[in-house]
Amino acid sequence: MCVFLLDLRKNTMRLFEDFKIKFEKPDWARDPELGMIDTILEQHPHLVALLQEDITRGQKASIFGRKDTPSVEQIMRAAIYKELKGLEYREL
Repeated sequence: MCVFLLDLRKNTMRLFEDFKIKFEKPDWARDPELGMIDTILEQHPHLVALLQEDITRGQKASIFGRKDTPSVEQIMRAAIYKELKGLEYREL
């Protein structure tokens, strides 16, 4: 049983490392506009802070419901992507 758990953990960690490598260095070749936007957001974190006030205004802390809601930065990036690609919210 212990050997099985160690083997499972090793395989899981290897899979995690594969994903980590894949997502640590994004490839912007297919969408250079997204690379430019990523650079702007990384260099100007105050833009996310400005949006955070608007997004979180009026929200109450709750002990119920999901705790893994998207971050303000994720919401901002999704909104930019939606507008760049001309998508509807349903298509995100």
